[in-house]
Amino acid sequence: MCTCKEMSDCYDSAKKQAFDCFEPCWNETHSYSLTQFPDKLRVCFENRRGFVDNIVSCLRTKVKACADDEEKAKQRHDVKNYDYQDMIRRVDDIINEHIRTFLNSITSNYAKNLFVKHVVNAAASVARCVKNCFLEKNKDGFCFDRKGCEPEITDQNAKLAVRQCSRTVNWKKEIAELCTCSSQAGVSGISDYCGMLNIVG
Repeated sequence: MCTCKEMSDCYDSAKKQAFDCFEPCWNETHSYSLTQFPDKLRVCFENRRGFVDNIVSCLRTKVKACADDEEKAKQRHDVKNYDYQDMIRRVDDIINEHIRTFLNSITSNYAKNLFVKHVVNAAASVARCVKNCFLEKNKDGFCFDRKGCEPEITDQNAKLAVRQCSRTVNWKKEIAELCTCSSQAGVSGISDYCGMLNIVG
């Protein structure tokens, strides 16, 4: 079993890896030709780091899978290996579900829909790339494998943590802020919808 410090270190390591993956994955947006000012748009996406921080911190707290001290951790030898790819898939599924719900709920104005979907699809493409990059970085084992410990993650706790942490996110606020920033960075055709999101939110 892992100590809470070991678990915290591994969560921080995972977060850093995800941020490192953002650098090459930003290139995914080039094929969408969203703006003449890609560097300004990039800042909009980089400013969503707080969103990632909040999700990771929430999962760290809600999973409840570590021992407070080293002695307690050593006493537990029966902790089974957890399928981290399964947890990543669950988080990915929930994010995709929110994206689908958002796209299905947007205004019926076809032209505006196309612009908004274009931005959302670009963001989803970056997120998908970051996920694949992260898995590639850990193909030979995750941080816990290298530390020689295993967090005691029960399937029930994992499902509950993913659901609870998803609910703590103000998805409308996140999307509205990204929308407004993207509009100011030169992405055309979305400013009216950003304003509507802010009013409704």
